[in-house]
Amino acid sequence: MEWTIQQIALITGIPKDSLRYYDKLGMISPKRHENGYRYCDDNDLAALQYLTVMKYAQFTLSEIKAMVGLSCDQPTAECNEIGKRILTEKTKELKQVVANYQKIILLLEELLPMIDGVETYSSNQERIEAYIRQVYEGIRQSKTTQSNHDNKE
Repeated sequence: MEWTIQQIALITGIPKDSLRYYDKLGMISPKRHENGYRYCDDNDLAALQYLTVMKYAQFTLSEIKAMVGLSCDQPTAECNEIGKRILTEKTKELKQVVANYQKIILLLEELLPMIDGVETYSSNQERIEAYIRQVYEGIRQSKTTQSNHDNKE
């Protein structure tokens, strides 16, 4: 099946400008018809679904492009190692993000009974602030790790 950029934007929820950008990067390969319009096919739709999942998983466009490039017809050992490295690092990063979110969920669950009244909040303020600092440090360390990783690219 074929869809115009307008149609594929509606189907995927991806803005038309982003679709054109992904085309420019070679992440999708819409065909041009005689009228000059781009048309996406099932392969492009699958690539966009993959791209959306990877972006949701906090992959950068360069990481996604590298992973897409690995699905070539004749993979090499070097390509395989690059893919394993990217996936290993991203798995580690996501596990840290999940751990941070779990801490935040616990914080929110603990906060609810602590803020029943002004007095309750005041008496628990130090405990709340200490927990927030702990969560903050975990997030900050995650960002530092991510920043160091991004600078290597």
